[in-house]
Amino acid sequence: MKGSSGRVGAATVALVLGLAATASAAFVGLPADGTQVNNDPAAGIDPHQNAGVSDVTGGSLAGGPRVPWATFEQQAGGAQLIFVRAFKGNAWVTQGPPLNIDRTVQAEGPSIDFAGPKRTVPWDAWYEPNAALGGQKQIFASRFCAAASAICASANVWVPEGQNRGGGIPSLNINVDKEAEDPAVVGGAAVAGADPVPWVAWQEQDGNVAGAGNHPQIFVSKGVKQAAGGQPCTGFKPSANASVGVFCWQQVGLDRLAKDGGASPAGDPTLNVDPSRNGIEPDDAFTGPGDTVAWVVWYETGPSAIGLRPNEQVFAAKIVADPAADGGFHWQAVGNGTATQTNVLDTSGPNQFGACAASVPAEDACSLNKAPGQDAEDPRVAAGTLTPGSPTVPWAVWAEDTGGGKHAIFISRLVGGTHFELFNGGNPLSNPANDATTPDITFFGNVPYVSWVETVGTAKLGFVGHFEGAAFVVDTPGGIRLTANTPPVGLIDFRVPIASSCTADPFTGDGATCPGGTPNAPFFTFTRAGAPQALFAQAAGPCVVILGCQGAITISRGHAIVGARLGRRAPVGILVQRIVRQRRVRGHVVRTLRPVGRVPFGERAKGALRARWDLRVNGRPLRPGRYLVTLRAFSSKGPRRVVAHADPVVLRIRR
Repeated sequence: MKGSSGRVGAATVALVLGLAATASAAFVGLPADGTQVNNDPAAGIDPHQNAGVSDVTGGSLAGGPRVPWATFEQQAGGAQLIFVRAFKGNAWVTQGPPLNIDRTVQAEGPSIDFAGPKRTVPWDAWYEPNAALGGQKQIFASRFCAAASAICASANVWVPEGQNRGGGIPSLNINVDKEAEDPAVVGGAAVAGADPVPWVAWQEQDGNVAGAGNHPQIFVSKGVKQAAGGQPCTGFKPSANASVGVFCWQQVGLDRLAKDGGASPAGDPTLNVDPSRNGIEPDDAFTGPGDTVAWVVWYETGPSAIGLRPNEQVFAAKIVADPAADGGFHWQAVGNGTATQTNVLDTSGPNQFGACAASVPAEDACSLNKAPGQDAEDPRVAAGTLTPGSPTVPWAVWAEDTGGGKHAIFISRLVGGTHFELFNGGNPLSNPANDATTPDITFFGNVPYVSWVETVGTAKLGFVGHFEGAAFVVDTPGGIRLTANTPPVGLIDFRVPIASSCTADPFTGDGATCPGGTPNAPFFTFTRAGAPQALFAQAAGPCVVILGCQGAITISRGHAIVGARLGRRAPVGILVQRIVRQRRVRGHVVRTLRPVGRVPFGERAKGALRARWDLRVNGRPLRPGRYLVTLRAFSSKGPRRVVAHADPVVLRIRR
């Protein structure tokens, strides 16, 4: 909070500091010295070997303030291992051993989120080939045991979960003889108030529509906890075999596609709008009242064998309760043109794959593309709401061809519960002069943050931005940098995963009551290109709570107005200290301060802050002299902690 001196009295001098309408967030290293995330030789993480794809989420093992948890690929000689590290005590701490089922193979594509009671159990999903299952790539998921218990033999270990699909291997694949890749795990509950469980979406080879051969299909399974370990998963699909742990995986959706065949109500529950094409790179989220509605986004590519579009299209589908469907839910596609439609992903219609697959216009209505005939790819989804207290909706981002071989990043959200509409006026978030790809999205409270990668010259650079109302602000102009004084960092050609300590979920009041954490902000990981590839993390500084870390004091007629702009709802107040002595030492101002007290203003909404102060502290008027006044924001939940403060103001009180 910036300002200077004023006079209190009949002839009062007013002090006003103007505030910018928007303020970009300064991102700083996690930790501040910029140490690599992939650096723990004692645990097998050699910083001189390549890091690869990563994912990040915010979580807590105790249900309190959240910290970043990162999962990533790490080269280890001829193998590639999956590790998880959490940012604790201002340092990255390795969480357990590598997750690989087989530590001699190349494990890839990790995804991480929290589930369990109070969202306190980390889950990680990835894929790797497995010799016991024919050498095909399999989807695996493990949960973290922080402490030894009846179901965890020891502490700080990852426990693979799921049915024994052969040789004691708990694959999630619908068919273990088919290749599967790119899982996305999300913790969610379809019943309000229930403990979240892991839901995993992935792509897997299946089908042979019109003789077109196998194509990647989008599948989803949910984890179901059993009363005890090692029990048969009776009635579960794709397998009734006993669990190797305490969870069984249950596939979700209507059966639509025969293995190695065409449409079949006795087949596998693919989500593909057009199962004759490739369904690629799914992502998932839970939204709606109580955050009980699972959503999946993905894109489809390749020629159609049933007369639909050949270009890349982005799709989204939600669960709808259906006792006749696997897992108790069918999937309903929702797109830009579905406001008056109900599009169940089933075996109806002329092409026997549901209403969206009936024709090109029907397919276009079910897509999220800004232009249905242009290529769109790499979608990601997050739950969020711009209005505290309102139910969350899915917000999707993706890269779409804008002509001339360039892609731009677009954002859309569900409107009216029936269809998607482009946000940001339909304009791209990225620089349309460059080719932009692989976006990601998260919410910090009620503010959407988006990351992406742009080709600038010959380099792949990372960018992050956020919305302030309807205005999009780029927080990393020129690209992500390791420090403020270094050039932008060249990245590997993959997304910059982004998350926050206050995502929209039932345990944050959908972003209205943030649990706090270190950092109490959005954060992301990125992998620097070169030899070796190195993984880093950054977070927005506290200036995302009190925007720009700037405020204002206006003094008039015996009182003051304290003003600022808040990036999210938070309790605020001021700290008042008397300046006993002030001197300059080597060009810097050094002050001796004496505490006077604190003045609370209560919880204030996101946006403009105007708090009236009677220039009293603890009921007593300020005596003549100079004071340092600091506006501060606090945690909304749990023990009261300072989460942000503005630059202090020097205030002079005269008789």
